[in-house]
Amino acid sequence: MSSENPTADHPASPGDDHGKHPRKLIFAPGDIQVSTPNDQTTPPHKPDTATPANVSRLVAEALRSETSTPNSVTEDQIVSHPARAHQFVTNPPLTVSQMHPTNPLHQFHTWFRDPRLSASSAPETCTLATASLPSGRVSARVVYLKELDERGWVVYSNWGSRQGKGAQVFGTQAGGDSVLGAMPEPGAEDDEMPQGNKWAALTFSWGTTERQVRIEGLIEPLSREESELYWRTRERGSQIGGWASWQSKVLWSAEPDSLIERRRKSLAQDVFPQAIPGDVDETDIDDGRALLEKRVREMEERFANTEQIPLPPFWGGVRLVPESVEFWQGRRSRLHDRFRYVRVHDPQSDSYKWRIERLSP
Repeated sequence: MSSENPTADHPASPGDDHGKHPRKLIFAPGDIQVSTPNDQTTPPHKPDTATPANVSRLVAEALRSETSTPNSVTEDQIVSHPARAHQFVTNPPLTVSQMHPTNPLHQFHTWFRDPRLSASSAPETCTLATASLPSGRVSARVVYLKELDERGWVVYSNWGSRQGKGAQVFGTQAGGDSVLGAMPEPGAEDDEMPQGNKWAALTFSWGTTERQVRIEGLIEPLSREESELYWRTRERGSQIGGWASWQSKVLWSAEPDSLIERRRKSLAQDVFPQAIPGDVDETDIDDGRALLEKRVREMEERFANTEQIPLPPFWGGVRLVPESVEFWQGRRSRLHDRFRYVRVHDPQSDSYKWRIERLSP
């Protein structure tokens, strides 16, 4: 990489050290100040003069600073620093006597109601992971838990996009439509439904209590009546948004490198406004937001005279019925406590019970 153009891209050769060691974007968690012998003698930095000759170099340095790599001395000091990573010290040991003896949903309810989890921390926030078939490609997104019942965890969302989780879970119609149409009803036979992957995972992470809950199981749709009960609690703007959004559909895209020159101009404008010619157009471009807002206006007009906006056929609730539920509690030295409930079939009662296991951290 030449000093004249530090941002130039060079293909990594077999002997190129940069090719073997990718440039670090984030290094060592925590705000750790590493002192150097010259800290007290280093003179204060004087900004460069705003001359045209300096503009390209300084803009290039600004771009490069976003992908800088610490030198080996700094790296060694940070790695050896005792506070380089969080240590879990909040909780006493977690033992099986503290776990509910028969039901992980009751145990979840106990942890969820911990008074240390304030409402402002949004403890209902969780990550839902699904996977596509046949590729097995996994995707995850943050959602809100809305209900916990005796069967499982319930979340609500848009399930209509062929590009999103709806296609992963419920499949796509044979005609290849961009939307699923109506959500399937509970208990629908497999041959009546598009092919999809019902396996999913839900993860809750609560930093205040240093705990996690990991649920794996099968997704089942709620009835339309159940979804409508929740839909009516949403504010009107959110209902309009539910109709307007083609969730996960691409609204706009930019080809590789097409925005680089614009980015350089913006950086130079911030550092040296007088060095940018007056005729440079810095007006923001349409990046697809206008199309979404147009859809919102169309839905507002469509339902202008409708007091109760109806539930979209592609929108509703699903329940994650657990096959396993893990309760994780942080401990010092990464020797965490982990208990997992696993669903097992009971042939005598033709029902299921829960086996409890302690897992190695």
